[in-house]
Amino acid sequence: MKRLLLSCLFIFTIFQYSVAQDSIPVLQQDSIAITDNTSTADSKKSVNADAIAAYNDGNFRKAIEILEAEKKVKLAEGVESPELYYNLGNAYFRVNDLAEARLNYEKALLLNPGDRDTRHNIEYLKTKIEDKILVADKFFLTIWFNSVQNIMSSNAWAVVGISLFLVLIACLSAFFFSRSILLKKIAFYVGIVSVVIVIFANIFAFRQKKKIEYRDTAIIMTGSASIMGSPDINSKELFILHAGTKVYITKEDRNWLEIEIDNGSVGWIQRDKIEVI
Repeated sequence: MKRLLLSCLFIFTIFQYSVAQDSIPVLQQDSIAITDNTSTADSKKSVNADAIAAYNDGNFRKAIEILEAEKKVKLAEGVESPELYYNLGNAYFRVNDLAEARLNYEKALLLNPGDRDTRHNIEYLKTKIEDKILVADKFFLTIWFNSVQNIMSSNAWAVVGISLFLVLIACLSAFFFSRSILLKKIAFYVGIVSVVIVIFANIFAFRQKKKIEYRDTAIIMTGSASIMGSPDINSKELFILHAGTKVYITKEDRNWLEIEIDNGSVGWIQRDKIEVI
């Protein structure tokens, strides 16, 4: 029995390690902040100071120019920063470019889903967007599951999974090798809780990572966009969406994308009218 459990533990260790390898490198926290100077390198301090100065002086377009240049550098290095996207969202909002503001806020939230400031800003921005779309009802367990998942990023969930897995190993060791009945009982119950948390942490990390790798949400970038009944400019117009509205991509057909909005309505839009988050 012990050999069987140890074999299962070894297999689970390999699985946990592979999840950690996939999840942890996804996001590198290295950014320029409008209000929080966290950089240490001299060149980064210079860019950071310039962006802060421009933003605080009300020169928001200059701040955008600086931050966009930094974003290009980061993307060329294969790095995405939620703080950088968040600050770009703030700057674009100040110049009333709601589409770019929403796009950058949503990118920041995708990478750091637990950030309350980003969520607050998105909710406030939605009050400024012309389209007021009611969200279709969802099963309460689905809402609860997603809420818990969005507390942390894939990196953070991976760290939680690894930490609790180490606790699980310690509990198994105590359960099998300790002579104390009390310690065995404690190890048993703590181990059960650890197993449950490790399983859910891996599920959450995998789902968060999948959202980052396979991006199927987008923002309407033009002033208004016609949503058609089929991928044809001559097909029937179903409804119109405006800049800043978030949509979910469900299908692709040449230069057309089938999209769904929060109330469940579906239609086709030309690819150049939106930008993927």
